[in-house]
This record gives sequence, C-alpha cells and structure tokens, in this order.
Amino acid sequence: MASIAVVGNLLVLLGRYFYKSRSNVEHSLYLRHLAASDFLMGIYLTLIACADISFRGEYIKYEETWRHSGICAFAGFLSTFSCQSSTLLLTLVTWDRLMSVTRPLKPRDTEKVRIVLRLLLLWGISFGLAAAPLLPNPYFGNHFYGNNGVCLSLHIHDPYAKGWEYSALLFILVNTLSLVFILFSYIRMLQAIRDSGGGMRSTHSGRENVVATRFAIIVTTDCACWLPIIVVKVAALSGCEISPDLYAWLAVLVLPVNSALNPVLYTLTTAAFKQQLRRYCHTLPSCSLVNNETRSQTQTAYESGLSVSLAHLGGGSGRKRMSHRQMSYL
Repeated sequence: MASIAVVGNLLVLLGRYFYKSRSNVEHSLYLRHLAASDFLMGIYLTLIACADISFRGEYIKYEETWRHSGICAFAGFLSTFSCQSSTLLLTLVTWDRLMSVTRPLKPRDTEKVRIVLRLLLLWGISFGLAAAPLLPNPYFGNHFYGNNGVCLSLHIHDPYAKGWEYSALLFILVNTLSLVFILFSYIRMLQAIRDSGGGMRSTHSGRENVVATRFAIIVTTDCACWLPIIVVKVAALSGCEISPDLYAWLAVLVLPVNSALNPVLYTLTTAAFKQQLRRYCHTLPSCSLVNNETRSQTQTAYESGLSVSLAHLGGGSGRKRMSHRQMSYL
C-alpha cells in the first residue's frame, strides 16, 4: 500500500506539473493538492513499514520506546494531517464537480487568488487539527499519538483516553458529514446528467451507464475507507471490546484505500489523461495509427451525440459550453 500510494500520487503530481491544462484550472489545482495529501499517507505508511522491519521479532522489547519516540509522533501527525486534508479536499473536489455538472452554464469563479485562499484555509485547518496533540496540553496527555503501535489517533482499545472527544470529532463527525455530502452530490450529478439527455437516448444511455459506474466506484471506495473506521470507533465508544491488533489492519488496509485509489479514479482514468496519453503515443513510432484513428472517431461520435442530446438547453454556444464542461469533469 505504501508503494502504491507514493508512486501513484507522485505520478499524478509530476503529470499535472508538466501538463498544465488551460481548461478546468481550478479542478486541476484541487486534484494536484489531493495527490499531495494522499502522498503524505504514503510517507506515513513507509515510516510504519520501516519500524516494522526494524523491530520485527523483538517489538515487545522496544514497544514503549517506539511509541514514545518522536518518529511515532511525527508518523501520527502525518496520518491525521493526510486523512483530514484528503477528506476535506475530496469534499471540495466533489462540490466543484457538482457545480460544474448541475450548473454548467453558470459563470465560474476562476480568480486564482480565491482558489488559493480556499486551499490555504483547508490545509491550515488540517494542519491545526493534526498538530494540536503535539502541543504541551494536559487535554491530550504526553503521548497522544503513541497510544498504539501504529501511531494512530483512533484510540479504539481505550476509547475514553485523554483527548477522546477530539478523536471522535475527527473520525466520526467529519467523516460522516463528508461521506453523506459526497453520496448526495453524486446522486444529484447523475440525475442532472439523465435530465440533460432529452434527445438521442440511445447515444446518451451508454455514456450514462459509464458515468453511473464511475460514480458508484468513487462512492464505494470512500465508503470502504471511512465506514469501517466510523463503525469501529462508534462500537468502541459504545463499550464493545475491540482487539488492539485491529489497528494494524486499519492502518495498512483501510486508511490507505483512498490514498491508493484516488490517483486512478480522479486522474489516471479520466478522459483528459487518456487524451494526453494518446497524444504522447502518437509521437512513438511503435504506436498503431489504426487504433488511434478508431479511438478518435469513437470520441467524435460520442461528443456529437451528447451535443444533440443537450439541444433543449438553449443556443448553440450554451450547448457547446455545457457539453464540454460536463465531459471534462467526468
């Protein structure tokens, strides 16, 4: 998981750095920051993996030393910082998509200063939440992140330890609100796409199924990452006895789900990325011209059909702008 999160998000960061889209600048900037946030989770997993290798076979002897170390505190900070910033950024990306799909003809706020301020506020909130337990404060105790061997602030084996309200706020309230908003938003987007297909139903239905599948995968991965954590945390607070061994499974297999899959869902499988890949492929002698022509014809046919299906929305310029904006975000 560590290598997937690091390599995948690094590819996204490098790809979006060298390829700077002139359209959807705001959306592209959000996804760049999302990749940076998920990259931090990869660093956290790498630190935990290195500790596991170092203490393998004799962890009991060094358990307290490790949990009270600065590296563990830093790893805990990284995991919380990444989780919170990624959650908030996913919510922001979803909101941006929702506005683009449901209100495609409405002028967008493209002033870069406002976009950057929005992102700075989001990063500032995430950093403050993650750094708070590191400050000398009796509320958090001496080693808040060292409560368990993987340095998570989840605290399921001792749910009412110092700072338990803070932990519940992060893992239950924030995640639940974000998950509900994302679920509602993608349902609303799918309804908007269906409503826009007044004509050419046969052409539109194929694309509608693709979009519905894509949205379902995005929501499913979010649920796979957040729901188990929410359920486990609520169960722990309700008095259910939960084994401390569960920390390792949550840290390695559950928390990194979004960090590993976000590069694929939001960048590597998008139409824009595939288009750039095809352009790069055109420069290689080994590429098949026949396949490229076929793909180009398929894309042209789809765009033509979708433009016709949006005919009821207004004049030609409005239809063109709506079709382009909806497709570019999906």
